[in-house]
Amino acid sequence: MKKILVSMIIPMTTVQGFAQDKLITDNKSNTIEPGTIEHLSGIILPILFIAFLIYMLTLIVRYFLDSRLKNKLIDKGMAEQLSAYLLNKNDHDKKDEVIKLAILFCGVGIGLVLIYLNAPIHIHSLAIMAISIGLSYFVYFFYLQKKDK
Repeated sequence: MKKILVSMIIPMTTVQGFAQDKLITDNKSNTIEPGTIEHLSGIILPILFIAFLIYMLTLIVRYFLDSRLKNKLIDKGMAEQLSAYLLNKNDHDKKDEVIKLAILFCGVGIGLVLIYLNAPIHIHSLAIMAISIGLSYFVYFFYLQKKDK
């Protein structure tokens, strides 16, 4: 799986790196030099977004394939407990995973709204997204602690 992910990300980084042949300009018509934070964030953010999308797609496909495999094992006559043990997943873990993803997407959405409200997209936008994602995981941590009690 790691080989596939790396083989998909490396060509995307080269395409993203050579996609823009012009310098990015800001509102004051000053040119932003290559290698600055603004220029690098224009390269790194799309790569991270694409990697996040690929990760989410692989999770969704894995859930569907695990479900199909479990149903086929049950149809062949294998006990449901044995098939669940072979797949090493239970419904409780899946529910926690779904709640984690829901909290994470809510955090990303709130972060994007905050970035939209703070009009110029600069390094503080990265900080807003990092804080919102971190707070999302923090809320999930509290959810797991409350659930265990």
